[in-house]
Amino acid sequence: MSLTEDAKNIYLETLREISPESIIDNSINLDGEKGIIRIADKEYTIAGFRGIYVIGFGKASLPMAGALEKILGNHITDGVIITPEKPGTALKHIQVFKGSHPLPDKHSISSAYELVKFTESIPDDSLVINLVSGGTSALFALPEDPIDIDDINKMHSLLIRSGAPIQEINTVRISLSAVKGGKFLQRLKNKTVTDLIVSDVPGDELRYIGSGPTISQRISYRDAFRILKKYKLWEETPHAVRTLLGKKMDAELKQNVTFETEDFDTHTSRIIASASVMAKKASEIAKKYTYKPVVAPDVWTGTISELEQKISADFNAVKTEKKESLAYIYYGECTVHVTGNGLGGRNQELALRIADTLAGSETKFAFLSGGSDGIDGPTDAAGAIVTNSTKEKAEEKGLNIKKYLDNNDSYNFFDSAGGHLKPGPTGNNLMDLQILLISPK
Repeated sequence: MSLTEDAKNIYLETLREISPESIIDNSINLDGEKGIIRIADKEYTIAGFRGIYVIGFGKASLPMAGALEKILGNHITDGVIITPEKPGTALKHIQVFKGSHPLPDKHSISSAYELVKFTESIPDDSLVINLVSGGTSALFALPEDPIDIDDINKMHSLLIRSGAPIQEINTVRISLSAVKGGKFLQRLKNKTVTDLIVSDVPGDELRYIGSGPTISQRISYRDAFRILKKYKLWEETPHAVRTLLGKKMDAELKQNVTFETEDFDTHTSRIIASASVMAKKASEIAKKYTYKPVVAPDVWTGTISELEQKISADFNAVKTEKKESLAYIYYGECTVHVTGNGLGGRNQELALRIADTLAGSETKFAFLSGGSDGIDGPTDAAGAIVTNSTKEKAEEKGLNIKKYLDNNDSYNFFDSAGGHLKPGPTGNNLMDLQILLISPK
C-alpha cells in the first residue's frame, strides 16, 4: 500500500479503537446477580437508589448513551441527552434532543430547557450518570439574562475566529451561561452524580471540558473581560453581553463578591478517554503497519504556525539513510487566527501548509491531519492528506496554494486538488490527530 493509504488506515482504525462505544464498554460493568454497577473503580448498589437516570451533552453523548443502554438495559429509569444529530432509531430508555454545533441555535436553547426541566423531576437519592464530551459548550446553551441566542451565537463566532485557546474561549462562555461553570451541578444536589467525560481539552482540565456544566469552580467576569480586550473583541461584543459583564465586574470589584459554584460529596468525575489515549492507540496501529512510531510527548496547544514549524523540523531532522519507515504522531488542537473569508478548518489548513512547506522534498512522506469527530470547521471534511507531490500537481491544475492559505480557503483547495479526508461524523471528540509517515530513500 502507499503512504497515503497507510496514513488513512491508521487514522480510521484508531478512531474505531477509541470509539465512544468501546470507551463505555471498558468503563462500565453490570453484575446483575449481585445488583451492582461498576463504574471505573467504584461500585454502586442498584437497590440503594430510587432510580437510575442518564443525562448528557456533547458530540459523543449519543453513541455513549447507546452503549450504556446495551449494558444497563431496563435498569435505566429515564434519561435525556443533547446531541448534534438525532438518531435514526430512537433509544429505548433515553430521550434524545438536538442542539447545534459549532454555533448554538434555538435548538440548543430549547433542548437545554428540556434537560434542565428533566433534572427537576429526578427524585432525590437517585443515581445520575452524566455523559460529557466536547461540543457541549454549543449544544447545551442557556444564556444568562439579558443575553439572547443571537448574542450567544455572535460571541461563539467571535471567539472561534479569534485564535484564542479553548481555555480562554470557555472562560468567556462560562461567564455568559446559566448552566456552565458548575451552575448546572447545583440542580443535582441530593443525588449521586457520576460524570463520565471524554476530554477534548489540552491538559484534560475538567472545568474547561464543555465549559464544565457539572464542575464546581470560581467564575471570574474580570477574566472574561480581559480576554475579550486581549483579542480586540470588546467593541464587537453585543450590548447585552457588555451590560452583564459590567454588572458582574462591578460586584466583583466594588462589592468584593466572589462567584463560585459548589460541589457536594456524592458527585464524582472521571475522564474515560482523552487525546493522549488516542495517540497511544495510533502508535500501536502504526507498528502493525511496520512503522516505527514517534509520539509527541505532550498534547499540542500552540498556534498553527508553531505546529507547522515543529512538524517541519521533525521531518528535516530525519536521517533517511537508516532505512526505516517512521510514523510521527501529534495530537491536540492548534489555534488559527482567521483573516480570510474562505471555507476550511484547522486540520485542512495545517495539511495545506505542510504541503507548501515540504513541497519538492526527495524524502517520501504522507501527512494527515484530521479531527477525531470527523468534522473540521463548518465543512463535511475531517481534514486532509498531502504528499511530496501535492503542490506540484495542484500547480498543474492552476491552483496557487498561497492564495488559498491567505484566504483561509483550504476546503476549496482540496475540493479541487483532491486529498480530502471524509469519514463522516464519528460521534467522538478527542481533539485532532496528525500522522506524518516517512519512507526511507
